[in-house]
Amino acid sequence: MGRLALLGALVLSGEQGGLCVNQEERLIHHLFEEKGYDKEMRPVTSNDQVVDVYLALTLSNLISLVSRSSDLGIPPLQGWTDYRLQWNKSEFGDIEVLRLPPDMLWLPEIVLENNNDGLFEVAYYCNVLIYNTGYVYWLPPAIFRSACSINVDFFPFDWQNCTLKFSSLAYSALEISMHLKEDSDPETGKYYPVEWIIIDPEGFTENGEWEIIHRPARKNIHPESPPESSEHQDITFYLIIKRKPLFYIINIVTPCILIAFMTILVFYLPADSGEKMTLAISVLLAQSVFLLLISQRLPATSHAIPLIGKYLLFIMLLVTAVVVICVVVLNFHFRTPSTHIMSDWVREVFLESLPRLLGMSQQAENPAGAPCIRRFSSAGYIAKAEEYFSVKSRSELMFEKQSERHGLASRSSLWPLCLLMPSSRLPSQEKDNWNQVARILDRLCLFLITPMLVVGTLWIFLMGIYNHPPPLPFAGDPYNYQEENKRFI
Repeated sequence: MGRLALLGALVLSGEQGGLCVNQEERLIHHLFEEKGYDKEMRPVTSNDQVVDVYLALTLSNLISLVSRSSDLGIPPLQGWTDYRLQWNKSEFGDIEVLRLPPDMLWLPEIVLENNNDGLFEVAYYCNVLIYNTGYVYWLPPAIFRSACSINVDFFPFDWQNCTLKFSSLAYSALEISMHLKEDSDPETGKYYPVEWIIIDPEGFTENGEWEIIHRPARKNIHPESPPESSEHQDITFYLIIKRKPLFYIINIVTPCILIAFMTILVFYLPADSGEKMTLAISVLLAQSVFLLLISQRLPATSHAIPLIGKYLLFIMLLVTAVVVICVVVLNFHFRTPSTHIMSDWVREVFLESLPRLLGMSQQAENPAGAPCIRRFSSAGYIAKAEEYFSVKSRSELMFEKQSERHGLASRSSLWPLCLLMPSSRLPSQEKDNWNQVARILDRLCLFLITPMLVVGTLWIFLMGIYNHPPPLPFAGDPYNYQEENKRFI
């Protein structure tokens, strides 16, 4: 008995399923064959009537924002009423919804007008839902690539305003009227227009680089275009997005600042180390490499210079000036009395005035008019000279005289002259003065370059940090276009 009952239930179920399929076939035959449905004709009873088309967008993914285009995974929702597709559900087995291919029906042919790839078709032509009241509901999935004007003034602390402009290229405003989708509030039952891009929290994939701040939607009427043209009306969806700068702060901004502050170390290196020029040029080359890396991530535009590009140019100019200063410092450091004579104003400025201003210790000098202390007495010099000539034979002395006539002189014959030179005329004191000038110039440039670097870094990056999107989507409009603030009809 159990097996017979199960078999009877299966047979009954199969008969009911076959009956349902027959009802759908009969309904399709009734709508498209008996009524003579023509998909090329607008669903109106007279030519002066206008078809109301409702539009909405559901954002599933913000894929990327590259160069001058944005890739968005957005299925556009379209809905309209076709009176030719109405039926009495009691006559067709209580069927309320039909699912048919879109090529069987009249379509308003609404496309993304500001697309960037020239493809006006959707990604997949899914079935159209047709209700017994004649309402047609179509939700084709699509990936839109819209043209977006990108402002790189404050990169990487920038925000962008990307728009998606939908209009019908086949019908004018006298034939179809575009509206934002209307929905009902479950609590009050009142209807309101959906004036925002719909985001399903469960189906939305958050982008790792961009944060959505505002997502309003508007119907725009352009009075300058006649109603007979397709440009008289459009539905525009706005996406105001802000870049998440954490990636750029860690990988670009922080290394740039650290390398820039390495420039200060140039003034701490002593000139005798021979590494001052090496360090300065290494910093300049490192900044040039970062400039090349950043240029690969920015659109090729001459309308504006990005914030990080301004900072790198500022650092490169500063480091170039440091290289010039290093050359001057090294020139002063390696000067000798045989090549340069220190002028009075250099001595007064760099050895007297600037050390007091910079807090550097001045070099000890002999008081004016005081006699110089000799290392040896005159008798000692005379005794050494007599000893030198006594150990030389007469032939060697004659050979040295002949060598002097021909412009030659032995090095050993010069050391008595060095011994006879008084200590006040030795070049070591003058060379120390040039070294002191080089050190003072290093300290002076340190006190000038460091504040310039700190102030320039703060000024440039604070401009980007305080670059925030507007609190409201549209200037002068107090409405924030959010789901929490519905405007009921």
